Amino acid sequence: MKKIISLMLALITVFSFAVSFTSCDNTVKEYVATEATDLIQEDFGIAVKKGNTALLEKINAVVDEWVADGTMQKYIDYYGALYKGENPDAGDLKTEWDFGSATEEITVYTESGFAPFEFPLNGEIVGVDIAIMSEVAVRNNKKIVINDGLFDLITTNIENSSSDAVGAAGITITESRSERVDFSNIYYSTTLVIVTAKEKPISKVADLSGLKVGVQEGTTGDLVISDAKKETGYVYETTDENDETVEVVVKIDESTDVRQYKQYSLALADLKAGRIDAILMDKLPAQMMLAVTE
Repeated sequence: MKKIISLMLALITVFSFAVSFTSCDNTVKEYVATEATDLIQEDFGIAVKKGNTALLEKINAVVDEWVADGTMQKYIDYYGALYKGENPDAGDLKTEWDFGSATEEITVYTESGFAPFEFPLNGEIVGVDIAIMSEVAVRNNKKIVINDGLFDLITTNIENSSSDAVGAAGITITESRSERVDFSNIYYSTTLVIVTAKEKPISKVADLSGLKVGVQEGTTGDLVISDAKKETGYVYETTDENDETVEVVVKIDESTDVRQYKQYSLALADLKAGRIDAILMDKLPAQMMLAVTE
């Protein structure tokens, strides 16, 4: 998962998003999501089966158009507001897609606990990823069939598919995943954050050493912290003040207790109960999660 990025990213400003919870003894406890300053930028892409260039080109057509004209950010804002219980004005955004009498299908493998990219609403799965694939389907006289399952099985499901299938679940493009599936062009970039109690903020993965850390199984946070526990550590490339490429190694002690969860909501419940010390996850979904939790 090596990428060359500027030194500015390594010096990224710490971001915090706070939310308060009332504990069983009626004291208010606040939680924050703080950007991890010792990690690289993550880029999201739609995953397709290796060699399915026809479908990949159709996805890229939508992704490139929406990124270029600002539609992608509008969808992110719109679905973020919906998830928080607001009643946003969609404006010129398409929020419903008529697949008509289409018989050809695109199976969309996702995991619906990742707002605003996918989440349940009124008995349906909606979100940015679903909007992308709905538009791809309509433009090509097809329909989508959503398969909401475990995140860590998405890549395997795509590999085993016998027809058009994609992974649309805020999937970070990595070297290891790219060996198994092809990715669309980037449609969103983000960073990882560390969710903790406000009185104990953590801004570095290295500072998670020796703690109890929650991750969603198979996500980038899971992969990063697992690598960081190894003797070789988590390694990425950046450039220094002389514009020369340097390797950065992030390591944590093997005693660090990494706990894998199927959904972030389960990790948050354990954080509130004091069973873990922190959650390592993507920034925007962390904002969404804290914003709607009382």
